Amino acid sequence: MSRDSDKKNNKKKNDKKIGKNNKTGREEIRNINSMNGGTAKSYRQKVLVNQAGKLVDELERARREEQESQIDGIIRQKVIKRKNTRAAYRIVGIVFILIGIACMWWAMGGHYRFLKAAVSIAAMAYGFYIVKSSFRSSAYDATYLFGQDKITILQKGGSKTIPYESVTAYTVIEPDPEMKYYILKFDRRKESYVVPFAGAKAKCEAVYNIFREKVRTDEKENS
Repeated sequence: MSRDSDKKNNKKKNDKKIGKNNKTGREEIRNINSMNGGTAKSYRQKVLVNQAGKLVDELERARREEQESQIDGIIRQKVIKRKNTRAAYRIVGIVFILIGIACMWWAMGGHYRFLKAAVSIAAMAYGFYIVKSSFRSSAYDATYLFGQDKITILQKGGSKTIPYESVTAYTVIEPDPEMKYYILKFDRRKESYVVPFAGAKAKCEAVYNIFREKVRTDEKENS
């Protein structure tokens, strides 16, 4: 009888320990979940704060640009060219140059040597052209100043002035109405200029109205 009672007591003690351990484990899981939930919540809050800060900065920049354009009558638009794009063009150009050099060695032997040499020279010429294009002023950032009498382009290495009289064609492109992205394209003889307006419909329309007024007036005077 004493052995049976001891077994029952030990079983009760073990059950109590297991229940206590399970309770402690559940509490630890709740604490971990609450910590994870708090971390996720704080992360979401940080993301929202960063997005709000970027939006405020963008609105402030647009407001300053609008005020500046109202003061001196010049509409400014900066076109940013990515550094990674220039690096990618240079890498591709170097690859073509190396392929051309390798083909020159290949052209020294076997048949069709002149054809192989022509392909090698074409590959190297194309590679040099791509590398050279990545160093042009149009591959870097530019600021367009749309005044009432002329267009001034501030680029790397200097500036360029384009009178409205020399503009031969212009148009506004809206790729997707939901994206709020507008592109102004105008031509000067054989030269073409593309000016994107991201989220600046009013500014793009103001520039377009200047083109409509100036270019149409010039056409009437010439006729």
